[in-house]
Amino acid sequence: MASSSRLGPKEKGKVSVSVDVRGRLGSMSKTIQVYTNDPSRPVTNLLVTMYVKDRLHMSKFTAGEIFSDRCKRCHVEQGMGKKGFELFRADCIMCHNNGKSASPIQGMSKKPREYISNAIRNGVDGTSMPGWDARNGGPLKDEEIESLVNVIKGAGF
Repeated sequence: MASSSRLGPKEKGKVSVSVDVRGRLGSMSKTIQVYTNDPSRPVTNLLVTMYVKDRLHMSKFTAGEIFSDRCKRCHVEQGMGKKGFELFRADCIMCHNNGKSASPIQGMSKKPREYISNAIRNGVDGTSMPGWDARNGGPLKDEEIESLVNVIKGAGF
């Protein structure tokens, strides 16, 4: 709905759009048509893109909550007993894939090994990335963390 049903030449207005996102998840686009009295362009299309999160991930959470009962089924238990790429695919890729909330693996692979290891072990301040080291309350031991560092540094995908 436009802020006014009529805008004069060079006047500005706002356009509000409501989208029913029930049952939707992930990237979504909608085209909006704006009708004008301009004979050369009577219709202008606007493309609105959005990312729809499920209700569980809509609220803010702390890094430590990833290990809570509410979150660990998806963010911890899938990778139990795994190492390397299998561990990354099970517990990391859901956040570290292109277009998701965390840095994609291609960007992380350019960081020094020490930075990556520290980020996995101790978390990253100001983000939802917790410290995954068992000494910080996380589920990973040294060999599992090193296997993730190796995957990230050798990222070929």
